[in-house]
Amino acid sequence: MSLHNQNARQMKSRLVPLLSIFLIAAGCSKDGSTSPEADLVLHAPTDLTTNRVGKTVVRLAWKDNSEAEEGFVVERRNGQGLFTPRLFTARDISTAIDSVGLMPDSTYSYRVQAIRYSERGDFSNVVSIRLTMPFP
Repeated sequence: MSLHNQNARQMKSRLVPLLSIFLIAAGCSKDGSTSPEADLVLHAPTDLTTNRVGKTVVRLAWKDNSEAEEGFVVERRNGQGLFTPRLFTARDISTAIDSVGLMPDSTYSYRVQAIRYSERGDFSNVVSIRLTMPFP
């Protein structure tokens, strides 16, 4: 038997148990159910709120309704313009601060959506805030 065949056989004998453990673990769910799909749904965040915390600084908070997101994208629009992605958060983070490019005496609207790799869930409610002057 050649050295190449021996190495290939040894690798295969090590890989099969690891692959079996991975497949078993991938099929498990937190609640003991047999259907992992329930945990994989990207639910829309709810209860989005804004709070002005500076002259041109807005704090956003929302309720995280998903267990399988990798993070959230916060989209913003100025006036009646188009929504554009502005902020990204890590998993299980349900607050964000927006302070880049905001102008006094302008109205901004926000919405949030859960994301996982290239998947995106539904959007949250839309909230608006006017940055009136003077502040506070």
